[in-house]
Amino acid sequence: MEHIEKALARAREMRANQPGSAARIAGSNSGAAFTPGFTGSFSKAPPPVHGVTPDYSETSIVQCDLRRTTEQRLVADDFRNPVADVYRLLRSQVLQRMKKMNMTTLAVTGAREGDGATTTASNLAISIALDVNQTVLLVDLNLRAPSIHKKFGLQPVAGIEDYLRDECTLKDCLVNPGLARLVVLPARAAKGDAAELIVSPRMTALARELRTRYADRVIIFDTPPLLESGETLGFLPNVDGVLFVARSGQTTKTEVDRAADLLRNYHVVGTMLNAG
Repeated sequence: MEHIEKALARAREMRANQPGSAARIAGSNSGAAFTPGFTGSFSKAPPPVHGVTPDYSETSIVQCDLRRTTEQRLVADDFRNPVADVYRLLRSQVLQRMKKMNMTTLAVTGAREGDGATTTASNLAISIALDVNQTVLLVDLNLRAPSIHKKFGLQPVAGIEDYLRDECTLKDCLVNPGLARLVVLPARAAKGDAAELIVSPRMTALARELRTRYADRVIIFDTPPLLESGETLGFLPNVDGVLFVARSGQTTKTEVDRAADLLRNYHVVGTMLNAG
């Protein structure tokens, strides 16, 4: 991990020298810990290079509001921002560990609301999509408080909850937010029956179908806080691995220990410290 720590130190130093920044980067056991508190401008990614180029002829394409995504702390494709380097380090670590364990599906969760799991899942998905050899599907499973669509500035006409109720097709829900190799499966609004939907047979079948249909695609599920509801634990048998997000100064040792106990029977890809 020495090269990771050096890179993090370099990013920390660069970030500290930028005016108006609220981001702090700190080391952790996972080797990739950060606070995505960027307040600067949002830059376009470099010109695309040859690689995997999906055909989105059957998927809605919606160009993101770049100002809004910056406000929502989506910084992974801002190549002027050192925090984006940290997400690329995280991407490398996650993909390497997933490949080693033959994984294609990953749940991202935290102990409590506000730990940064959704921001992490979104930026990780963007960073993976920037890898020309990868495609990624980002699924919002936090049906109690869905926010993926807000982060990308989307107004979906159908969401995963509609599909789970058999009120639309999967194709009706999928959105490409204007970034090559990234597709979002959003949720639209908070639902009272979130727990029942997430652990329903139809959800299990969907998770299986996504893994089969997109065998060469990384699928990231943004899931509810692990310690605040039972649906995440009920859903985890449907995925290959878990990325756990803890928040510095907020997530307690007791909560980490409790989460580790709940996750002991699952493949934990890593634990990331959100040093906000």
